[in-house]
Amino acid sequence: MHFLIKQSIYLLSCLIGLVSHAETLNVYFGTFGDKGIQHAIFDSTDGSLTTPTKVADLNHAGFITIHPNKQFLYSTASNNARKGIGQVAAFKINSDHSLTPLNKQSSEGTNPCHVSMDPSGSTLMVANYNSNASIASYRVKADGSLTPPQSVHTHEGSGADPKRQTSPHPHSIFANPSGRFAYVPDLGMDSVEIYALDANTAKLTAVGSAEVPGGAKGPRHMKFSQDGKFAYVLNELSLEVATYSADSQTGALEYIASISTMQDRSDIERMTCAEIRVHPSGEFIYSSNRDLLGNGRDTISVYARDQETGLLTLIQNEPARVWIPRNFNIDPSGNWLITGGQKSKDLALFKIDTSTGRLKPHGENIPFDGSPTCIEFLKD
Repeated sequence: MHFLIKQSIYLLSCLIGLVSHAETLNVYFGTFGDKGIQHAIFDSTDGSLTTPTKVADLNHAGFITIHPNKQFLYSTASNNARKGIGQVAAFKINSDHSLTPLNKQSSEGTNPCHVSMDPSGSTLMVANYNSNASIASYRVKADGSLTPPQSVHTHEGSGADPKRQTSPHPHSIFANPSGRFAYVPDLGMDSVEIYALDANTAKLTAVGSAEVPGGAKGPRHMKFSQDGKFAYVLNELSLEVATYSADSQTGALEYIASISTMQDRSDIERMTCAEIRVHPSGEFIYSSNRDLLGNGRDTISVYARDQETGLLTLIQNEPARVWIPRNFNIDPSGNWLITGGQKSKDLALFKIDTSTGRLKPHGENIPFDGSPTCIEFLKD
């Protein structure tokens, strides 16, 4: 009898152990067009993803971000598809993972292409790509809704590319890990504009800029190392990642070096970059390459990162298995990567070897109703 009791206790403990290691995550997707914001459930034990379903109606919800308290979600939007008149929208995340609209504010520009939050969750920031070429910041109220813009800045300048850089194009806006500064890669100006961020007032103040050496680079997105000492700027036009050291006191960026996103550059006509992410371990960085000609050259680039010098080494160009990987993301465990095909309208999953950073395709692609353009994980 005692033996049977001990065996039962042992089996129960094993079962509890298995359950404790099982983890499901919520995944929210921004989309182009009229497909709104969508949601799916991801199981990190086996890498399975449910078919995404719409949880909010919103026109051109191209980029989304989730509040640090996990209670609110924010998105870019457009109230006029033809003219691209911009908005930012606030939602409450419900217990059933649906979204309840809170309010909208003008983005103070056209075609808003990126939205993000400061680490404290007190400030929302948006970048407007087209005419006005502006950025704006908003204070987040206690109920998650947004105030009118607390600051608006319009960029002026141009770059060397006669097609893509005749005027400014702010492509994204990011706070550094300390939340003291915000950075705007401007594709049209070949620069990263730098702003001081006052989290109490949600106001941005211009304090400088950092050039991307060489011309016709087209800075698009960027990410910081977890300690904030290094910044990595993805250059859309030149297919390169530029590494900078970051001054935590002044916000200044000092250029260190650039590395190609492609191991083989013999066939890069109409290839551009899109997204860049840092692995949760800080040891690896990933970026995406888009084949605008649709010839199957879309890839995810994998880099090993020297955490002392900040320098990168390109170790893999893995086929993306989708057409136009505009966005991808890594789950909080660092074991999985999901990318979305803007043109192929599907999702591809990859298993990450956490010892090497390398990617391995996992399972079949998942159909998507619309064009997935932003992917965000949310852990309950």
